[in-house]
Amino acid sequence: MPSAGAVCPPLITPVRRHIPGLATNKIDTTTLIEITTETPDCKIYFTSDGTKPSPFQRKIGGREITFKYKAPFTLKAGKRTLKAVAVTRDGIRESDVMTKQFMVEETGQLSHAETTTDCYSTDDYTSFFDTSDLDTDTTQKTWTSASTVKNRRKPKKSKSPVRSKSPLRSSLRRSPKEAWASSQTFDNFGAEDGRHSPPQPPVPEGPFNPTNYSGTQINVWGAPPGSWPGMNASNGAVTFGVPVPSNPYPTQTGFLTENMISNCNPENRHVTVGDLRQMMNKRPKTIEEPPKEPPKAIELPPPPKDPELSAVSPGNGDFKGNIQHIYAHMLEFAKNNKDFRLRVAEPKIGRMHEAKFEDEGDAYRITLVMGKPGVPRGSLRKPPKVETKPKKPPTPPPSNGKKKKETPPKSDPYFAMETEDLPVEGTMCLRKLNSRVLRGAMKGLGTDEDAITNILAYRSNPQRQEVRVAFKTMYGKDLLEELKSELSGHYLDACKGLMMGPAEFDAYQLRKAIKGLGTDEDVLIEILCTRSNAQIKEIIKTYKTLFNKDLEKDIIGDTSGHLKRLLVSLVQANRSDSKEVDRNKAKQDAKALLDAGEGKWGTDESRFNVILASRSYPQLRATFDEYEKISKKNMVEALKSEMSGDLLRGMLTIVRCVRNKAAHFAYQLQKTMKGLGTDDDTLVRVVVSRCEIDMVQIKEEFQKMTGQTLEQYIADDISGDYRNIILALVVGGPPPNTASKSGKGFVEAVKNKTEEELDEEVRMESEEVQEDPTVKPAENFNAESDAEALRKAMKGFGTDEQAIIDILGYRSNAQRLEIVQTYKTMFGKDLIKDLEGELSGGLKVLCRGLCMSPENFDAMCLNKAIKGLGTDEQVLVEVICTRSNEQIRKFKEAYKTLYGKNLEEHVSGDTSGHFKRLLIGLLQANRDESKEFDRNKAKQDAQAIYEAGEKKWGTDESRFNVILVSRSYAQLRATFQEYAKLANKDIEDTLKSEMSGDLLKGMLAVVRCIRGKASHFATELYKSMKGLGTDDDRLCRVIVSRCEVDMVQIKEEFQKQYKQTLAMFLADDISGDYKNLCFALIGESVPKPAKKEKKGWFS
Repeated sequence: MPSAGAVCPPLITPVRRHIPGLATNKIDTTTLIEITTETPDCKIYFTSDGTKPSPFQRKIGGREITFKYKAPFTLKAGKRTLKAVAVTRDGIRESDVMTKQFMVEETGQLSHAETTTDCYSTDDYTSFFDTSDLDTDTTQKTWTSASTVKNRRKPKKSKSPVRSKSPLRSSLRRSPKEAWASSQTFDNFGAEDGRHSPPQPPVPEGPFNPTNYSGTQINVWGAPPGSWPGMNASNGAVTFGVPVPSNPYPTQTGFLTENMISNCNPENRHVTVGDLRQMMNKRPKTIEEPPKEPPKAIELPPPPKDPELSAVSPGNGDFKGNIQHIYAHMLEFAKNNKDFRLRVAEPKIGRMHEAKFEDEGDAYRITLVMGKPGVPRGSLRKPPKVETKPKKPPTPPPSNGKKKKETPPKSDPYFAMETEDLPVEGTMCLRKLNSRVLRGAMKGLGTDEDAITNILAYRSNPQRQEVRVAFKTMYGKDLLEELKSELSGHYLDACKGLMMGPAEFDAYQLRKAIKGLGTDEDVLIEILCTRSNAQIKEIIKTYKTLFNKDLEKDIIGDTSGHLKRLLVSLVQANRSDSKEVDRNKAKQDAKALLDAGEGKWGTDESRFNVILASRSYPQLRATFDEYEKISKKNMVEALKSEMSGDLLRGMLTIVRCVRNKAAHFAYQLQKTMKGLGTDDDTLVRVVVSRCEIDMVQIKEEFQKMTGQTLEQYIADDISGDYRNIILALVVGGPPPNTASKSGKGFVEAVKNKTEEELDEEVRMESEEVQEDPTVKPAENFNAESDAEALRKAMKGFGTDEQAIIDILGYRSNAQRLEIVQTYKTMFGKDLIKDLEGELSGGLKVLCRGLCMSPENFDAMCLNKAIKGLGTDEQVLVEVICTRSNEQIRKFKEAYKTLYGKNLEEHVSGDTSGHFKRLLIGLLQANRDESKEFDRNKAKQDAQAIYEAGEKKWGTDESRFNVILVSRSYAQLRATFQEYAKLANKDIEDTLKSEMSGDLLKGMLAVVRCIRGKASHFATELYKSMKGLGTDDDRLCRVIVSRCEVDMVQIKEEFQKQYKQTLAMFLADDISGDYKNLCFALIGESVPKPAKKEKKGWFS
């Protein structure tokens, strides 16, 4: 007898009556084999080729070897070895393996009478046996009880007729008939009492499926229980020798099927499947009438009619008639032009800002400017176009039922195969494709990495694949190979990963980890333990296509032990995808895990493998919760105490993904950059594979985990173009438009535009842009109370710096000047001198600048740059080359008032050469500030600059000086366009090749302010903090002078250019009260340090 709690081994029994002189293991091909066990609620698995049954890996090499037993079956002719094992419902306990051999002969070849009963063969096992390893249904009860088996071992002796062939089937290969449709009768054969054979009901021919559509068990002999003499209706088994009366069972179908038949046949009579089909075909097809529209309570007025379409408008001062004429033709044009109709129908349009009516000689041009709801006019600057073709807006869903035109998918379908439908958000934006920009970036000497980054890092994966195809079509070259020849290092690795499909990238990473000497188990764990069933299947398929190798075989050959078993289990892609949670099963699994680990000496790793590799994510969460209740440990702690090495990392990866996949990848990213050095391969792998799935959630989890942003970590750890592309993928958003304002991108864009488009671009850039400051006037301002608070903060021992910051950092310049005057009136002291006496360092420089007017502050900076030995030319460039005519006049007067000397004389005495001429020219404040421009004059100036620089030996700097100092910003924008078309080179590149030193800095400052003042000052702030140390004077100058002008735009440009926020840069570079005041002036709050938890799932 088995021990308490064990599982009884199954019994393998041929279902037939005893034949004297015939061995029990000798049967024919029609004899049914029954497997039973005395342990209730068990599943039985068996093999027919002599191999040991494996309930948890039933398929090997794609072929099913281990079958799940559900009903008696037959065997093919030959020597057959059956092995069976019983497994409990929860899969934790199993019995010993029972083995039995049979000599199976063809029907009619046995010397003694054979049993004949309907059966099915293992030839067609794929349609009968359940092939799911994750079946959670309870095992159906076996057909015979132990007493039946016992009685069958001692049959009543009786003489049986000898038959040469079973009458139940004319051929095993005959196609099966309908189970209940039969008109034939049995021959006199079956259970007899020794004197005569009782009459028997008709039985159909052919094999029958023993499970009906509702999944409930029915008998396999094709007749209702009790209709055969000798059939025991209580358990469905057949006994011989004693006839029993017929049982009045209405049908052999299950409960659900019986209800279905009853509903189909109201008369409740017994029908066959054929009758049901005929009845269903005869049922008239009813056509549902559409619901009638309810009567309207209020009669609405009829919709307005479209204006009449006429060939000529009325004119003669009838403006209404002319507008209606335009409206009618616009409607007609929209009806006939799909692109125009879709573009107009998509956005919500606000009120009209302006309208122009122009006579072009042969036609009239009407230009309308309509507002965007919620966007003030002039708040956004229209970026210059890169492509010649206009970008189409997203097509709205059609309302007339027509099939809409297919558009590129928003993201690759591979990303939709995540394990669970959790709310995720990637950082990729969908942008229009342009292969020509990439070609231009790699053509000729050198490579424009910024242009490559702006294309690859801001496109979705399907768009990048379209770029790759278009590139090969246009230039006959593979874009991936071109990138390999132009790029190097980890920047190349990131670009290669972006150019591959997601499944291709994963397959490539797995092959790279396996190929060659040694194996990178971390890569195998990271990919296989974090992907869903559908994604793993796609990876296996792609791996086979790319490398002509089987991924499972490669894993088996390169790994060993329990890690190999874990990875092979995951490669089967058989994890349950159910969202349902069985709390009882979770408790059983938790108990099994406890018994396999902490509850025993040593560890049963296979039990962890079974549960972690097969259960669904919701089920595993419930299991982990139950485990913590009974173990007082979380699953991570339990795994760390029981396992080690690669197996531990694999198990932990699964557990952490079950708990929070975004947090797991945040943890992986932290590990790649923690300590000395960077694991660049893992960094690239994680960022490339997750940027279109859940990078936003990963960034949030990273900040919770480390107290710092992911962007900060990346910026501190890597550098160069590699850093730029990784930050672009992490930050997301629209690509920076600097490439289209300067450099090769600007040249290519200008060459592909008409003069009308260029003129429109200049007009858009010359419009007044509403500047957005970060320091605004305080409400309920009281100069006396502020002055009193400042005096109190500086009086006595020590200084209350925070009180000073709370006042100076949150008042406008006019309010601060009023505070300075009130302070002197109330206390007879100069506030600036008191601040200088109490403060130090960058905080003192900031507070001094905040207490001065803008013109006095500029004059002070210029005097400081000129006074003493040497001259700080950088300050002269920053102040003089970036101010307007009015600002220059004001700080010249302030300089004269404060220092009693002429600024122009000081500049002339401290500078020399062409740099002096540039500054003196700017100090005249005679630049044309109109918004008008002349395209012909722009062509003349471009020709003059070209002849003064690129076309001649040497450089005529005075010609550059004349044009850059005197022309208006709008005129210079048009000149830069014409120069790019003429010289095939950007003006900034020409300046860099023709000039150097302070003159080059001054010229570039003028050009960059013309193209974008906010972008120029963002660059200045970056330079003040770049490298070792901080240029506090430059940092304070920019912040004080721009915080009430355009600091919001400067912050936006800073993030676009450097992939980090200005606040992040400041937090890394300065500290203390100096940092707090800077944060107040740029409109940011000081970040609070995050509390790190020492213990948890990701400790």
